[in-house]
Amino acid sequence: MALTPRSGERFRVPRDGHLYHEDIVERCHGFINCGIWEGLDKNLLRTWLTNFRTDEERYFAACVLDALIFRSEKQTISLFRHLFLRVLPDLARLEPGHSDALIDAHRKLKRAESPVEPGMRLVSATKSSDPPSKSSPTLLRQLKRHLQIDENWMIKPGDIASCLSNGIRVFVFIDDLLGTGDQFKLLVDDEGLLPAITSSYVAYCPLAAHRKGIAALNSAMPLLKIRPVELLDERNEIFDPSANCFDDGLNSAESAELFYYELLQERGIHLASCDRRGYGGLELAYVFHHAVPDNNLPILWWDRSPDWKPLFVR
Repeated sequence: MALTPRSGERFRVPRDGHLYHEDIVERCHGFINCGIWEGLDKNLLRTWLTNFRTDEERYFAACVLDALIFRSEKQTISLFRHLFLRVLPDLARLEPGHSDALIDAHRKLKRAESPVEPGMRLVSATKSSDPPSKSSPTLLRQLKRHLQIDENWMIKPGDIASCLSNGIRVFVFIDDLLGTGDQFKLLVDDEGLLPAITSSYVAYCPLAAHRKGIAALNSAMPLLKIRPVELLDERNEIFDPSANCFDDGLNSAESAELFYYELLQERGIHLASCDRRGYGGLELAYVFHHAVPDNNLPILWWDRSPDWKPLFVR
């Protein structure tokens, strides 16, 4: 369906838009310098900004950077700590008796000279065919390194059956981002995990999740417990009016989206339908230091056009 800008106006630079661009770029450099965005390459940022040639393009880039959420390694570890200190205990309180292993889970899962069976397993949200570079195994390695989780209690989905036969009944899937839910549904189908979800206690605890993906999985797998550390919604979608990314009194989300499509076309970024706004049309600007989910706007990570330099390497 074609979009029509509000009041028929094209995307324009508002008053003081040039100063806004300078302020946002300076703020980004400050975030990098003080470690808030540790891991974001300042040279890549500088190169990415050269993609934007006109005043309108530079203003648009500033709006996207203003909305960008970048989770450094330290911030990712903090999200994990929140998972163990708040999310898992809250799950245990919801169904007492069925998920007792989640109570004080961090202490039970930590390395020890004489390990005691914790009664639960952390599971990487990856298919058997996925390469080791997938983000979920990377997250488990971070848990081992920074939170001293014993690797004996970390498994792949294919190991669930043997764990069930040994009496383990609580499984927590670890992931970075739940976007549309499509990848997790494929994982469950390809690995034959539905019987485990219906016969044991299975939780899916991504570090961040979009409401649309949660709703899709709740509909497909009602017995799966889904508890993200951070919840995303329409306010995290760049071109949704509720995000207020382009609420400057002159432009609208509609005019910005049309301008964005024109920019893609001019720079040789040819994508079909909603993929222009990232997988599933989620149009996010939410990136981890270790991974760039494809639900993000392609202009943040696209590397297949000679006329475009990515901000992040996928």
